Amino acid sequence: MKTIIQTILGFLLIISCNKKNEKINSLEVNPILIKIGYYPTFHQPAEVILNLNEKYLAFYSPSAYNPAPPPPPRKDGTFSQEEKEEYNEYLRERPELIPFKVNLSDVEISNIRKFINSLKKEDFNDKDLHPGFDGMFTNIVIVNSDDKIIQINPMNNPKPKQNELYRRILQLVVDKNVNKNDSIILQKIQRYR
Repeated sequence: MKTIIQTILGFLLIISCNKKNEKINSLEVNPILIKIGYYPTFHQPAEVILNLNEKYLAFYSPSAYNPAPPPPPRKDGTFSQEEKEEYNEYLRERPELIPFKVNLSDVEISNIRKFINSLKKEDFNDKDLHPGFDGMFTNIVIVNSDDKIIQINPMNNPKPKQNELYRRILQLVVDKNVNKNDSIILQKIQRYR
């Protein structure tokens, strides 16, 4: 009788260990944080952080706002009306970015995770790129739930899936934005591709 009980307990122990291993092996690795940097050649850079666990998006500038000074005045110390207008137009086209943070819905988070999880190993490769001299440099960082960090630096020549990832996130920022200055900056970034 004692042998039968030990045998049954042994089988139960083996079965419970196998189920525990199945649970460990079935845990999905998911992105928990994404940062994308948008660095256009002739406009203000911007970065986006998506915290998928805490369900928010943050949009901000990685650099201080420092527009170019006006052209030097003429010898008499004045500016022509045309020069003033040109400089004011220059400033309107390059406003100060106003950082913001907004909440993300479960659907938005799920869509982002699905897209990232659909990427293949070659979609993360940024080797052997031949970037152009001009355009918008990008930088993508993904932190996964297994504590692994994926960094992609496609510069200004992203692969189609990399381009789609930063386009989707950029569109999410555009949809969430309510600031006029940021709208101008986002429009400039969208025109680069």
